[in-house]
Amino acid sequence: MGRRSKLGAKARRFLRRDVYAVCREYDVLTLRQVYYRLIARHDYYPPTLVFYKYLSRHLTRWRKVDEWLDDRFVDPSRPFIQPPRPWKEGELWLEKDSLRALLEKLAMRYRVPIVVQRGFASRSMLRDAFRRARERGVRKIFLVLDFDPSGLCIEAVNEREMGIKMSRVALTYEQAKGLPFRLVKRRDTRAKKYMAKYGDRCWEVEALEPRQLLQIVEQTLRREVPPEHLREAGLEEEAAKVALEILEPIRMKIAAAASELLRRGVPPDRVRERLGRKLAF
Repeated sequence: MGRRSKLGAKARRFLRRDVYAVCREYDVLTLRQVYYRLIARHDYYPPTLVFYKYLSRHLTRWRKVDEWLDDRFVDPSRPFIQPPRPWKEGELWLEKDSLRALLEKLAMRYRVPIVVQRGFASRSMLRDAFRRARERGVRKIFLVLDFDPSGLCIEAVNEREMGIKMSRVALTYEQAKGLPFRLVKRRDTRAKKYMAKYGDRCWEVEALEPRQLLQIVEQTLRREVPPEHLREAGLEEEAAKVALEILEPIRMKIAAAASELLRRGVPPDRVRERLGRKLAF
């Protein structure tokens, strides 16, 4: 079979077979790795964007029904940034990685984890977020998105996939008024519905002054994160620092004593036993 731009329905079962064969070679991998391994191993898979999107679409479907396959995949391009002693009930999701540099310090101060979406969320990102929500009790997700056809669609997809009410912190239609705008791309499949409601203008969240965006996000976090959690988290972190300061000299003395015993030929198990008895309290 020669190289083609598309695969017919009959070829799907062969694609699935080959995908599983690739996945068995790795403990974890990415979509790009699967794509390049397939076109390298099989001449009948074309090295085209059309095939890449085709693979992505079908792989997402297969992962939704096969936990073994789903757990093979990671997405390092969409990081999860967690502060010490995090507030577990909420997360801040950013549409763009460029927003992280501005908002990360603020989010860490309020103990709120950050997810960098980089546009529409990947299957791996949503899977991990859903598991966190179930295990930690996440019930609020705050969004910082553009106000445009894609941004509104991202919000809707996130809410549908997570089953959690999304809270758009920025950019809202009211916040966008008076800001520099760009015209909606009419070729966008989402443009018609958007323009019927909002007209032909759209806005990027970066149109807000940095100080203004920080104030908007901080107002939300100050309102949502319980002050008692911040107080307790601060105390726990300070207590951990004090403990480390006290333990470090003790650790160095233990290491020196262990080294001396090992040099004398005392077996490691005996070293542990002796030092354990000596230091027990």
